[in-house]
Amino acid sequence: MQQPPVLDETVLAELREVMGSDFETLVESYGRDGGLRLDALRQAAAQGDADQARQQAHSFKGSSSNLGARRVAALCLELEQLARTGDLSALAERLDPLEDAFNESCRSLRALTAVAG
Repeated sequence: MQQPPVLDETVLAELREVMGSDFETLVESYGRDGGLRLDALRQAAAQGDADQARQQAHSFKGSSSNLGARRVAALCLELEQLARTGDLSALAERLDPLEDAFNESCRSLRALTAVAG
């Protein structure tokens, strides 16, 4: 299965137009929030809390989709489904790829704000 692109350029173009100078603040907020969600997902997996893992994956998926971070959103959907079935060992195995995709998204987003600024 082919991975989705890191970022959805169409979503980003619309966001940058609508948000203007606040786009950079949105990117910074996404970076902070995403880091917290990753930590919460790791903790939920370690504690065997499938419901908390599902909730965190769902919220992370939503914020990633809204910002055009398509690869992160796709991985979060996968984690959400794994949590729903209670397969926390498979979920835990997908956390490193999620973190990699998140970091790549953040780097790409920060590069966009540097160009815009």
